[in-house]
Amino acid sequence: MDKKSVEKVIPWIALLVLGVFILLTISVVRTSLFGEVEGEKHIYFEIVFLLLLAVAGELLVTYTKQPSVMILMILGLLMSPGFLQLSWGFLHSLNLPFNLPTNPPDILRLETILTVFAQLGAVILLFKVGMHNKIERIFALDNLIVAIAGVVLPFAVGYLYASYAGGSFAYSMFVAAALTATSVGVTVAILKEFKLLKERFAEIIIGAAVLDDILGLLVLSFVINITGGSGENVAGSLAVTLLTAIVFLLGSVLTGKYFIEYLDKAEMSPKRFMLILAFVLFYAYFAEFIKLSAIVGAFMAGIILNQSKHHAEIEEKTYGLEMLFMPIFFISLGTLMDVNALADFFVPIMILTVLAIATKVVGCGVAGILAKLKSLEAAIVGFGMSPRGEVALIVASIGLTTKILNVSEYSIIATMALLTTLCTPPILQSLIAKREKEKVG
Repeated sequence: MDKKSVEKVIPWIALLVLGVFILLTISVVRTSLFGEVEGEKHIYFEIVFLLLLAVAGELLVTYTKQPSVMILMILGLLMSPGFLQLSWGFLHSLNLPFNLPTNPPDILRLETILTVFAQLGAVILLFKVGMHNKIERIFALDNLIVAIAGVVLPFAVGYLYASYAGGSFAYSMFVAAALTATSVGVTVAILKEFKLLKERFAEIIIGAAVLDDILGLLVLSFVINITGGSGENVAGSLAVTLLTAIVFLLGSVLTGKYFIEYLDKAEMSPKRFMLILAFVLFYAYFAEFIKLSAIVGAFMAGIILNQSKHHAEIEEKTYGLEMLFMPIFFISLGTLMDVNALADFFVPIMILTVLAIATKVVGCGVAGILAKLKSLEAAIVGFGMSPRGEVALIVASIGLTTKILNVSEYSIIATMALLTTLCTPPILQSLIAKREKEKVG
């Protein structure tokens, strides 16, 4: 065959190879979605799928002009097992001209992978927020007042409502404990997106949320001891919990000063950057180990590293981690939504969700006004403290695993937690836009 003939044949061979490759790709994706693939192999597909979902989320943010947090959570909801099951049943009822697989796509099979990525996303988010804060601004009196108001009112209202609705003492106490929680990750992401982290109301939200975590831990310890029926010294348990939290917060700051001194002795290097990551993750682990919350530990690490002369370099070098893990955190919150529970317990879930938002808005909002914030900024504080997210989910899961709560009671609390998280972004966006208009006017 001469050279000209070969040149004519090569494009057709390339086209054939491309066609075979496309068919093979479709086969791989179809099998990954509907077929049986070993768990170790499916991990790569899940990670790729989550990253592509995050890219789709960013494109939607560009076109819809909505907060990325809300878009990512909605995409996660669309990928949740409950929603896929419902939508697949609906598609089958349409009698489409082509055959659909019997079962819906099984995308996120390995919950451990999603959980780990999501936890890292939350840790990195709060670490980056800590990098923009000073320690003295977190433990201010105004923050403490907002935190206390955001715990006392929701606890009292939650317990009274659950008791009035016929719930058991144990269920009522867990509802009350779940309502005291604050998942600041969603709010912080929105404030960061609008570049408002330096505003006083944003600092109050962040500081109050950290203190709220400590108070919430004490409330959870109290509830577990009371409802567990152990009969042990509740006051002693609470005292130990409070003391542990104080020792961690103070000790982390004191120890962190020595770390900063060592870090700033030389220029940033790959070795020092790896030490920084180890430092952040160790603080997160330490806080999680003492049952305080990994995000509190990461936040404290960020506050400490804020004092380093390498602050700007640390910000730049951790940007890639932020882009990788944070979207998966918000997608994961959406996948946890149980649409079946929403249908089965619609009325109690809606009432509890309204109460959950209202008690934070009233309690934290009034406290914000007492802290001499403008009414609109106080409202932002109130709604900013409203998401319950993964913190309330942890409270509910503890009740379920200890068999203090049944599956139905767990579903009501868990769905309320996720609905408050889903409702917050559009409300905050509206309030922030209104505030910007007032400033311009």
